[in-house]
Amino acid sequence: MDLSYRIAAVVIIIILFLVIKGIYDEKRYKQRLYLRLKNSWGNPSRQEYPQQLMDAVKYYYNNNKGDNDIDDITYNDLNMDAVYKSVNHTMTSIGEEYLYALLRTPCTDIAVLEERERVINCMGADEEGRIKLQMALAGMGKLNRISVYSYISDIKNMDSGNKLYHIFCAAALLVSAGLCFVKPAIMVLVTALIIIYNVITYYKNKAEIDPYIQVFAFIARTISQSEDVAKAGIAGIEEYQERLVSCTAGLKKFGKNSWLVSGGNMSGDILDSFMDYIRILFHIDLMKVCDMVNELKKHENELADIYNITGYIDSMVSIASFRAGTGSWCVPVLKYTDSMKNITMEFTDLYHPLIENPVKNSIKTEKSILITGSNASGKSVFIKTVAINAIFAQTIHTVLAESYSSCFFRVYSSMALRDDIFSNESYYIVEIKSLKRILDKAEEQGVPVLCFIDEVLRGTNTLERIASSSQILKQLATLKSLCFAATHDLELAKILVNYFDNYHFEETVKENDVIFDYKLRKGNTKTRNAIKLLNMIGYDKTLTSRAEELAQFFLENGSWREL
Repeated sequence: MDLSYRIAAVVIIIILFLVIKGIYDEKRYKQRLYLRLKNSWGNPSRQEYPQQLMDAVKYYYNNNKGDNDIDDITYNDLNMDAVYKSVNHTMTSIGEEYLYALLRTPCTDIAVLEERERVINCMGADEEGRIKLQMALAGMGKLNRISVYSYISDIKNMDSGNKLYHIFCAAALLVSAGLCFVKPAIMVLVTALIIIYNVITYYKNKAEIDPYIQVFAFIARTISQSEDVAKAGIAGIEEYQERLVSCTAGLKKFGKNSWLVSGGNMSGDILDSFMDYIRILFHIDLMKVCDMVNELKKHENELADIYNITGYIDSMVSIASFRAGTGSWCVPVLKYTDSMKNITMEFTDLYHPLIENPVKNSIKTEKSILITGSNASGKSVFIKTVAINAIFAQTIHTVLAESYSSCFFRVYSSMALRDDIFSNESYYIVEIKSLKRILDKAEEQGVPVLCFIDEVLRGTNTLERIASSSQILKQLATLKSLCFAATHDLELAKILVNYFDNYHFEETVKENDVIFDYKLRKGNTKTRNAIKLLNMIGYDKTLTSRAEELAQFFLENGSWREL
């Protein structure tokens, strides 16, 4: 018996040590987290985005698309994945998924945008409260390969599993371990065999439901952290905090003893590592998952509300942080219009979110805009800059400019197209389909279309390109839309002078260098640099001089000279 008491004492001492160590590690983790959040305000929350993660982030949006969202063509034209990464300062996986969907869904309800603005300002006004809130959100954590929404939306189809089987495995191990003190010669071997069996069956069963275990652990952390979210003390967001606590109240049973599935903290301390071995040997997390599935099936509506509230709060914190970490920005002034005459846009010192030391441009227009200029002069970057900020205005309610005003828009583009080898469609076919979708949207009733087109019909010959593109652009200008079009075809500026305002970018040639200032100017371009660039990279000077003569002949006579 003395030996048994000694073993028990050693076990108790080890457990006490692990508990104390766990408490200490948790305290140290929170201290480090506080300092990290304080010092990282204004910085993106992730550095790397493997494809599996991006697929998970996009799942929520892809299953909740709307007709007037930013479609895939526009999204890819504007490289919005990179833009999203710069805006993503969220603390949770739910926040990441929600923010992505937000950027794909321009809002045309001024009341909704004003509420976002109010909440964003609340987040930025109280540093201590905001850090407490971020710490609570960080306690929920992020999943790197799994979409939270994909699993919580599929809970109703999940098999709860065989809890009695796992109870039997755990009981068998406990009984055999106890009998080791009675018949050690036999029962030690039996216990070893049961341990092996339990480990093998544990991993086999866990492999089938491991994504659910991760999501359930995440939901359990969300429930436990919701009270800390409510205690953050940020004035102005009490409604969201109270709703979150109310929704999680019905899931208390789900969250009870959730540490059986996963540790209650995000620090990965020694106590949680010890618990991993207990889970493997006694299947306690698999038993708990069976109960969790049944509980979640009873509270699907509350779970959806928790997802939306958490995503909203985390996204608003992210936008506040993005504002703090960027350069100049403004709150957009947006208005409704039901008349073509009131379709306007005006901005001052607008710039691109992904360009370091960007050149800023300004414009005021009530007409569509045709932009000409030499290669690499800034045409494409400018129209992408306007498009991205127009999306920002109606999503994160933040524009990278000194001032910005416009009416509400549905945003579409046709820029970075390519041949579709899978459907055997040429570039030209892909292009005219892309343009047709914009024309169809512009003909619809409702919110005006804001469209961006780079090099109209570049996939066909010059004669038909100019003839067709001039008519397409004219039709867009006469419909309920505002069009920004970039082109090398100077003829379009003359043909469309009654429908488009003309702007251009230009460059300065010094010795063997072409210098661009990327400043937008009123009127048509007067410069060309394509032939100069041939000279600069070493083409034969006889070739380039004759090319220049031919170009000049065409400009003077309106026709080409025979060679």
